[in-house]
Amino acid sequence: MASFFIYDISFLIIFCIFIAIFLYSRKKNLKKEGIIFLYKTQIGVKAINYVGEKFSKTLKSLRYVVIATGFVLMITMVYLIFKSFYIYLTMPGITDIIKAPPIAPLIPYFPEVFGMKSLFPPFYFTYFLIALMIVALVHEFSHGIFMKLSKVRIKSTGFVFLGPILGAFVEQDDKQMVKKPKFEQMSILGAGVFANTVCALVFYGFLVLFFYSSFAPSGYIYDMYAMSPIPSNQITGFGNLSSNLTEVYTLNQTYYIDSYLKTQLRENSSYLIVYDDSPALKADLKGIIINADNEKIRNQKDLESFLAKKKPGDKIILTTLIEINNIKTEKEYLVTLGKHPLNESKAYLGIASLQKSGNGFIGKFLGFFMQFKDSSTYYTVTWDGGMVIFIYDLIWWIMLINFLVALFNMLPLSILDGGRFFYLSMLSISKSEEFAKKSFKFISIVLWSIFALMMIFWFFKVI
Repeated sequence: MASFFIYDISFLIIFCIFIAIFLYSRKKNLKKEGIIFLYKTQIGVKAINYVGEKFSKTLKSLRYVVIATGFVLMITMVYLIFKSFYIYLTMPGITDIIKAPPIAPLIPYFPEVFGMKSLFPPFYFTYFLIALMIVALVHEFSHGIFMKLSKVRIKSTGFVFLGPILGAFVEQDDKQMVKKPKFEQMSILGAGVFANTVCALVFYGFLVLFFYSSFAPSGYIYDMYAMSPIPSNQITGFGNLSSNLTEVYTLNQTYYIDSYLKTQLRENSSYLIVYDDSPALKADLKGIIINADNEKIRNQKDLESFLAKKKPGDKIILTTLIEINNIKTEKEYLVTLGKHPLNESKAYLGIASLQKSGNGFIGKFLGFFMQFKDSSTYYTVTWDGGMVIFIYDLIWWIMLINFLVALFNMLPLSILDGGRFFYLSMLSISKSEEFAKKSFKFISIVLWSIFALMMIFWFFKVI
């Protein structure tokens, strides 16, 4: 995708020039608030009014779902903040694993900037712009139709500019808004994140459909040889410790450790994790398995079916796909199958695939929703490769950013929808404005303090 990278950077430069010209030519219609510019129009007001009136009965019923969704997102986000803070306190070495700051801006190319390419697909400016426009329009349009439902006057709509970063807004009549019942205010405040959540689910559906129509299973990805834990007191000696693969001797068997597993020797543990003396290890098998004796291997099930037809001692030819410096080559291995440790009558190769699932809530959430894509299966595209990957990653980012915006926007902070949502919730529960204000002030101070402490910790550990 090197050619697309050049296009993307060129597009970014051209877009920045266009925005600069646009802002300069319409400076009379711009309003500056801090470092951002607001361009007010009446674009979209008619559409908002039409939807708000046409579907008023459905929207009234949705208010309960909107508010419930807001509470779920707020509780989830506050929990994530406190859990992240706990991890930073109890695991000081977390910055050695995750180089990105705890509050990382979602900017183009952030996986490359923060060394997270192994965790995220490329995030081009083109992806960023398309996703941001969809997220902002869905969010603000939903606010607007619930304002119309509650008869809150919409003064204007428009666009927000922060350099090349675009946003959208719906300007309400604040005096009318604060006079509305708390229930109606909360439904208006929660409407944006509710719409983003629904949008994320819709694009998740698109992602699944696109995946099954554009990708085909084409190989088995294993990520480890067979391993066993052995008591340290059963080890009788070692082979050459300076070699890449070192023998580990016990009274009745030989195991192996590589440079990675050798780090255990410094820990004086009562157990040592070692490689079994497996056929795959002996053959130094590497790469994605795509063929076995000229039989196509598409996934783990195909390989298991192939091995089920073999006996211990059979010789097989495995073809693997190896990628070095973005160049894919095929390699053949002659492997003599062994006896399975649990059933000596079955053929044994000695490889396995760990089912990778992300750590933390976001990682587990994405892992749950990405189960349609087997992590041990190698997939190839069924039509134009570059375009398939581009579309798949774009849909993935639109889904993810909608979900993240929904979560983040419900933080109980004054600059976000979650701020007043939290205040109104406390007011509804306590019936006391003083208690609601103090509660909101307290949670705001706690959250800003946590953010500041995590950033300070990260700065002194990484910089």
